[in-house]
Amino acid sequence: MNVDDNQLKYYEQYYFANETPIPFKVKDNNYILHIRPVKVSMFPFYHDNVGILHIDKNRIGDAKIISMSYLQYLAEVLCRQDKEYQQALVTILNISLGDEYNYTMGHFENGKVYLGVYQNDELLCRITAKEFDKISEIILYYNDRNYDDRHISEDMRKAMEDYYRIKFKDKYMPTLEEKKAFVSFKSGLTLKEINDMSYRYFDIVYNHCINVDLFFSQKILQASQK
Repeated sequence: MNVDDNQLKYYEQYYFANETPIPFKVKDNNYILHIRPVKVSMFPFYHDNVGILHIDKNRIGDAKIISMSYLQYLAEVLCRQDKEYQQALVTILNISLGDEYNYTMGHFENGKVYLGVYQNDELLCRITAKEFDKISEIILYYNDRNYDDRHISEDMRKAMEDYYRIKFKDKYMPTLEEKKAFVSFKSGLTLKEINDMSYRYFDIVYNHCINVDLFFSQKILQASQK
């Protein structure tokens, strides 16, 4: 875990709650990047590509891959195998750090992998593997309220997957478009206002609207049974 509980609480109070970018100082050149929340309008692009940040490489069972940092695994294995992985990473970085930058992987003099951040062909900073891990974790926490980085055993993982598969079996899962329409109907917010929200905040509003409806439905049902 790269973001400890105290840091996470700090981020939740001062950044997540206000939808403001989180400053992240890269050691190289003391350059400050800003990790931005994903807006609702960009969420489909984020959702389709964010898997690039949480592949469990240690489940592959290859000792060489297990010994790699995650950034090295991306640079020397996945992105070499298929350019789609590279494009997925660039998409996530563009959404979360800004599309005003270009991103290229390279190697320090000691052979370790870095992620270079460029602007107008100028190298602004080089992100180390450890810094990349922390940036990735902040991105995941910022945009998924249910994200949990705690390690769980294979047996527990399988049990959880089975539980959720049974729990949501045959349940209709609304599309993002339907969720937007529901929130707009309940709150009076326009589509533009919803699209400008961070997805994290939108998810809170959506679930609040659902819970309010369930609460009043239960009260009406209880009253009708008296």
